[in-house]
Amino acid sequence: MPNKQRKNPKKFDIETRYLGERTDLKKLQEGIKKYKFLNRDHPLVVQLLEEQYAVLTKFGTITFWNVDKVLARQFIKEISPFVRAMKATYDYSDTIKVHVGAESERVSFEEVDITELDVEKIKIISYVSAQSVALDRYEEEINVRLDELGRVVDNLKSSGRTRFNQANLLKQVGNILSVKQSTVSSLSLFDKPDETWEREEIEKIYEKLRTEYELIDRFDVLNEKIDFLSENNTTLLNFITAQKANLLEWIVIILIVVEIFIFIWDILRK
Repeated sequence: MPNKQRKNPKKFDIETRYLGERTDLKKLQEGIKKYKFLNRDHPLVVQLLEEQYAVLTKFGTITFWNVDKVLARQFIKEISPFVRAMKATYDYSDTIKVHVGAESERVSFEEVDITELDVEKIKIISYVSAQSVALDRYEEEINVRLDELGRVVDNLKSSGRTRFNQANLLKQVGNILSVKQSTVSSLSLFDKPDETWEREEIEKIYEKLRTEYELIDRFDVLNEKIDFLSENNTTLLNFITAQKANLLEWIVIILIVVEIFIFIWDILRK
């Protein structure tokens, strides 16, 4: 267990990474037995070595406390079967330093001073860092969707046509709604962890970190972008549907003309 004594001040280098869309924490605990689990709820704290920890969230992040690169790579490889849509190309991360043994507790964007360290504080500090990293990933995905929409609008403006068909646009809408669902339910940005209700010092650390990372403000901006994309994609879907309806009308008219022509031809021939 983490040392709760204030003697011998210690510094922990914290690094949070985004691994994939989701981590099955239950199956991970069932499948990996060589490490010590310091809790069984979310986020999950794993002791890798003495005073070296890994904290896993259900939304696909991992936070290392004083873990060297070799051990970090090894542990990520071991848990990879339990991470959905894991990619080595993801480059969303956050670093923070935690000083243990301070006279008073202080929180800033890059450093946290705490009087003592325990599992609850490891969870809370890691959790907020993980939320920020996951938001980074969603923010970039939505920005990519905005760029794609910009190109579609430019093409529509110049040629009167969209490069996307109805199926592609529906897929876009699905991706956008998936991001919104993930940010609201998986990140739990509006739900306080249970630890904050039980200990006042935990709540203070949590609220200060959330403020430093601007989590709520960032989510509000992300939500506005999502709503903007949803509205514009709906407009494009209506436009494509109308185009298809017009095309079908022309096809019906052409078929009727052809039938009339054949009918008149048969009369004249007889």
